[in-house]
Amino acid sequence: MKSQETLLRSIEEVVNAGKTVIVADKSVIEAIMQESLAKGRTVTFFTPPAQAQAVMRLYWSPRRIKEIGMERVPDEERARIESELGVPAPAGFSNYVQCSCGGVYGDFEFMQQGIRQHGKEWVKGVLELKKTATLRLNPSQDAFCPKCGQLLAPGHWCRMQADDGTLIYGCCTGEIPGPVLA
Repeated sequence: MKSQETLLRSIEEVVNAGKTVIVADKSVIEAIMQESLAKGRTVTFFTPPAQAQAVMRLYWSPRRIKEIGMERVPDEERARIESELGVPAPAGFSNYVQCSCGGVYGDFEFMQQGIRQHGKEWVKGVLELKKTATLRLNPSQDAFCPKCGQLLAPGHWCRMQADDGTLIYGCCTGEIPGPVLA
């Protein structure tokens, strides 16, 4: 376990990089997440998986899953991610965005783009976190066709989880439908 001094140094490194660290009760963080979604603010939360999962559960209604076309990432695509990109490929769900040229943007392309933008070690690090989920709200990352390079609309959404269903990574854009957390 990290000493308090080591923990404070880690916080200082994050702050020195121009970021902010917030420590608050669960209800406060969930309210910030909901407001960020509703107001279209782009933010990434590194939270306990159960907290991120609570927001994901509210956001990903059966209607929204159907509208966006979320489907389980096939084992073949996961194997391709691991063999060609060299990063873990947890179980999960993705939508697959079709381009008019025939190209498709899915989980493989999302991971490939993540490696280009953040580096392989960052992507591996995020996917290997054991007690922390990464939740992207209103991400500003665009999806581009892997075949012709055209900007694709609508965007790409995904959810990655451990074998036991624990959330590892997820993203949401827009308001949470229906009632909010009490």
